[in-house]
Amino acid sequence: MFNFKKWLVLVVCSLAILKAEGLFVNITFVRNAVARGAVCLDGSPPAYHLHRGSGTGINSWLIQLEGGGWCNNVTNCLSRMHTRLGSSKKMVENLAFSAILSNKKQYNPDFYNWNRVKVRYCDGSSFTGDVQAVNPATKLHFRGARVWLAVMQELLAKGMRNAENAVLSGCSAGGLASLMHCDSFRALLPMGTKVKCLSDAGFFLNTRDVSGAQYIKSYFKDVVTLHGSAKNLPRSCTSRLTPAMCFFPQYVARQIRTPVFILNAAYDSWQIKNILAPRAADPYGKWQSCQLDIKNCQPNQLKVMQDFRLEFLSAVIGLGRSSSRGMFIDSCYTHCQTETQTSWFWQDSPILNRTQKNIIIKFLSIHFTNSPQKSVPLSLSKEKQKDSLLTRMGKLKQCWSSVLVLAMMMIGTGAVPITYLQSAVAKGAVCLDGSAPAYHFDKGFGSGVNNWIVHMEGGGWCTDVASCIKRKGTMKGSSKFMNKDFGFSGILGGKQNTNPDFYNWNRIKVRYCDGSSFTGNVEAVNPANKLFFRGARVWRAVIDDLMAKGMKNAQNAILSGCSAGALAAILHCDTFRAILPRTARVKCVSDAGYFIHGKDISGGSYIQSYYSKVVALHGSAKSLPVSCTSKMKPELCFFPQYVVPFMRTPLFVINAAFDSWQIKNVLAPTGVDKRKEWAKCKLDLKKCSAAQLKTVQGFRDQMMRALAPIHSTPSRGLFLDSCHAHCQGGSAASWSGAKGPQVANTKISKAVGNWFYGRSAFQKIDCPSPICNPTCPAISTDE
Repeated sequence: MFNFKKWLVLVVCSLAILKAEGLFVNITFVRNAVARGAVCLDGSPPAYHLHRGSGTGINSWLIQLEGGGWCNNVTNCLSRMHTRLGSSKKMVENLAFSAILSNKKQYNPDFYNWNRVKVRYCDGSSFTGDVQAVNPATKLHFRGARVWLAVMQELLAKGMRNAENAVLSGCSAGGLASLMHCDSFRALLPMGTKVKCLSDAGFFLNTRDVSGAQYIKSYFKDVVTLHGSAKNLPRSCTSRLTPAMCFFPQYVARQIRTPVFILNAAYDSWQIKNILAPRAADPYGKWQSCQLDIKNCQPNQLKVMQDFRLEFLSAVIGLGRSSSRGMFIDSCYTHCQTETQTSWFWQDSPILNRTQKNIIIKFLSIHFTNSPQKSVPLSLSKEKQKDSLLTRMGKLKQCWSSVLVLAMMMIGTGAVPITYLQSAVAKGAVCLDGSAPAYHFDKGFGSGVNNWIVHMEGGGWCTDVASCIKRKGTMKGSSKFMNKDFGFSGILGGKQNTNPDFYNWNRIKVRYCDGSSFTGNVEAVNPANKLFFRGARVWRAVIDDLMAKGMKNAQNAILSGCSAGALAAILHCDTFRAILPRTARVKCVSDAGYFIHGKDISGGSYIQSYYSKVVALHGSAKSLPVSCTSKMKPELCFFPQYVVPFMRTPLFVINAAFDSWQIKNVLAPTGVDKRKEWAKCKLDLKKCSAAQLKTVQGFRDQMMRALAPIHSTPSRGLFLDSCHAHCQGGSAASWSGAKGPQVANTKISKAVGNWFYGRSAFQKIDCPSPICNPTCPAISTDE
């Protein structure tokens, strides 16, 4: 339901954010650095963005080192060198300065008029590498330390040699670099300059992962060895410990002579995902749901995270007491907090409470004055004893509230509250664990008051009792674990400029908690496992509830979905049409749900066997379209290519020809890739061998043949791009954004809108190569 007060809060915050952001600073390439071998991974010149100081800040300098992880082997570095994190050729020419780099006094009171510099990161070693030799086969340059020095020398020549105040800061891998280079930075500047360093989310902990191994120690050792970093790490550490150990701040920071401020989340989200529970230590994906949303964590996982926090605090406290050191350790589940205005300093936000404001203001005064009495005490024993992740859930929500405001402003609407359909329980229409089904409903208005879009959530399937038991302990099997609020974007977005055709419709997100694409219907419940296979009942219960809330009067309606939800939209499309008034215009949209009956790399069909298990376990046969099951086996009627020929309702298919989920699970599933030869290729097509690329191209050919039923009917639409992606209608960026995917110079939102309203037909197929469409989003190597 529309909440005016919440809406007003969002508007006020959005206007303030727009005021705070918006300063774009041109890039500067250090071209004379190339002759000195100070170059990015690909040999291109290093770069930075400089916004000159003014007034009282004309002789003060803030250097912010960009973050972006590391590369620890030749393969990773080769992949990285084709992105902005390995080549200045890929960097944007203009970069927005905000938060710690903002030029607005009200949002950055201590630094707004300083000379503010963003140093771009393109080496993959936290600016520590220095290897003279360049392998002619790879043409990789490991020169991070030279890049650092070349940029500093240019800034010194541009006036930093006269600095009265200077801060070296950084985020993540840049935050680590700010510690590694802190004393060197101090040494470059005049003795009279007040110099301090700030590490934001750069205090990476040396600890064991959930398997008991030390994955991060091995990873950092590979980084140091590959990049030749040893000679550039602080001698105060390498004289006592191995170079790999000196990549960890806990062994370096104690010996740093320059004043240092540590800003970090005790439950740092990057470290939880990559140090505590990296993929290598979690082969069965038990931590995946927990890592994405801590409300999905099991009690034992929360305990492990709490132990990680205690170990983190012990390492930080181990730095010792000093009036010259500061610390801001919050209990948020986040990573990097100086680079977004909402987390850095949000004085005008009505969401930020007085206590939070005072903490931030105190934090600023601590860091930017020499007053010892204002330093944060390093003893955290009292908080250490009483604080736990379980009891701080409410505070974690506060941590994220400001970030959510920014996110919702960008995507076009506020968070939509959840509706639990308790009345469905009596009908046996329940999630896997027996909890009530749920959905999020944003009411339509104006010309859209009688128009409805019902979007089915995706999230795979469960094929046996073990996988379903595991699933019922997550939001994909129980409404108990679902977020209470859900941000609407893309095809569900409520902003006219990003979703012009559907922004004011009644928009519904149906939550997915059954594991059968809403097709299951088994009456019996085994008392041993207490699993309920009732997806089809959930679907009907939600639709009946929406009919009672006004959908029975619909003039226009769409049933859509993403992934497993998009498959559900196809399977239930004609039923949806039959429920609604005959006069209504009803159509269906499948986004990444056209799963093909394809051959895998072994020549078999792993996906057919997989779907056969889903259908048998959930009793789906009776819920699949009779027009298909009367002619072939039920498991084949789980494949769209065998269902669509008999559909009467118009259907639009949005799909990537190189669908990333299908490449991983239909073409090269782990079950048939015993030697893991496809492990890297299926995650990043740039890492495929020539033979593998040919096989991937063959998968596209299979996809093209499976799409024949779409081409045969003019009322159907098709947007088949050549991206390596999965689900492209759920975010404003890919749905209608300026940099979103296009086919035939048309964005997804325009293609679907024109098709739905009959303005023009659209059945377009992209160019045939996985790298031929420049509008496809690049695979991110960011942390």
